[in-house]
Amino acid sequence: MPTKTTHRVWGAIVTTVVALGASMYVANHDSEWRTLWPSLAALAVVFASGSALVGLLVGAMCGAILLAEGSFTGTVEQLVIKQFWPIFGSSWKLSAMLFTLVLGGFVALVEAGGGLQGLVRRLLGTGHAAHRRMQTTVLGFGLLVFFDGLANTMLIGRLLRSAADRCGVSREKLAYLADTTGSAVACLAFISTWIAFQLSMIREGFELAGQNEVSAYSYFFRSSPTNYYCWFALVLALVCVWREFNPGPMGGVERAARRSQKSVEVAASDVSASHWGLAIIPIAVLTLSIPVLTYVLGSDSLFPFSLSKFALAYSVAEIYVPQILVVSSLLASLGAALAYRMGMRPSAAGRVVPSSSAVFIAGVREIAVPVMILIAAWMLGAAISQLGTADWLCVSLQGRLPVYLLPAGTFVLGAAISFSTGTSWGTMGVLMPLAIPVIYSLTSGEVDMERDRLIVASIGAVFSGAVFGDHCSPFSDTTIVASIASGVEPLDHVWTQLPFALIAAFVAVFVGFVPLGFGLPAVLCLIAGGLVLWALPSVWKTVG
Repeated sequence: MPTKTTHRVWGAIVTTVVALGASMYVANHDSEWRTLWPSLAALAVVFASGSALVGLLVGAMCGAILLAEGSFTGTVEQLVIKQFWPIFGSSWKLSAMLFTLVLGGFVALVEAGGGLQGLVRRLLGTGHAAHRRMQTTVLGFGLLVFFDGLANTMLIGRLLRSAADRCGVSREKLAYLADTTGSAVACLAFISTWIAFQLSMIREGFELAGQNEVSAYSYFFRSSPTNYYCWFALVLALVCVWREFNPGPMGGVERAARRSQKSVEVAASDVSASHWGLAIIPIAVLTLSIPVLTYVLGSDSLFPFSLSKFALAYSVAEIYVPQILVVSSLLASLGAALAYRMGMRPSAAGRVVPSSSAVFIAGVREIAVPVMILIAAWMLGAAISQLGTADWLCVSLQGRLPVYLLPAGTFVLGAAISFSTGTSWGTMGVLMPLAIPVIYSLTSGEVDMERDRLIVASIGAVFSGAVFGDHCSPFSDTTIVASIASGVEPLDHVWTQLPFALIAAFVAVFVGFVPLGFGLPAVLCLIAGGLVLWALPSVWKTVG
């Protein structure tokens, strides 16, 4: 009898052949949908095969075929020279891969040293509510690591997944919570690795509208209450934890996790359990070294210290962020190696204790294969960028909405771009220079206050739309890293997280951006949306 694996293998073969063959046809025929074809092909193969790696690679090949207009040699050249090789010329992507690998070794050391087990025992205790305390701990960690979305998802997922198993929390739920508190928090934080890029995009939008004397920071702060998707995604995560709200496939995986729950209590005879401080110290080194190094490199003087000076240092040190992440992870790994040696008790003399380097390498090896998924996602992203998918979507929808629906339309367009391309920063880079000049052109007869209100709303809508795809697109590097770190197949993470993302997006549109466009105060829309989400479990019963 054919197994599920057999069906997936045949599904992968058939959809791959069809996708590549159809790409040859599309490459030789003009079609307004050709820019979307690589994304559609990748999605089809991912769903048919159950493999994110296969789907992303096929999508990248489809894009190469289109760009080479069906030429075999041109396709190979495009795929290798223009999509694969440039990855290793990007300091950010190289640093992201190195950071991910080093962090895998770091977490392996923290786990093997026993401090993590002691920390879990201290934080979570025992009892029926352990799963809720576990999820609350994940949310707390997510808010603590506010300075970088990638560091957040990688650290939380990889560090807490064994604790999640013991507390009856599914790894899919862990991936969802880590992913949600990653980009959403980094996008809202005024001190983060995102802020310099966000400010530069706001500034560019105003310059294209002929307005050079504006404060980008001021508009960033004013747009924060209108960044509805990020706020509502965080509120929904809190509702999910505290009101046991698990819509869609998440309910099933949560029930399965509860049934297979391991005991939270670590036996007193378990030699792998050590003092919780052996976990806290290396985690603190990783968490604090990133903002500290950024401040040191970006500030002209260390004292006197102020928050505004700290924020300015982040914008100045933007070019050093990739290297800072790697250096921080290496420093933390050294601290974890020291803690590991301290955690090896004399009572363990009867068994072979691996060296810290062996444990570190084993952790790196565990992450090495999944990093290939990241590379495949970047290859597809390069093809999508060269095909101009985002620009095509913008042109297709431009000028088709009345002024009062522009914030909602901007969010929907941003969500479509970010989901189909998998890039939040790319979405900001495409939309922000369009959104602000469009508002100026369509409100030429309006008073300055009304125009300014719509500009602030559109800035928040661009940020919200960009983060939507970062959460649930199978092509997003944050989505992939969150699933890798939590030990979940990327497709399973997408399926279980998608209902949460769609709910937050729906509320953002109809309770946030539409009323905002008609003139309701931004804070009132924010409060109303939060109340709607908190009341949702009362009318939508889920199990899990």
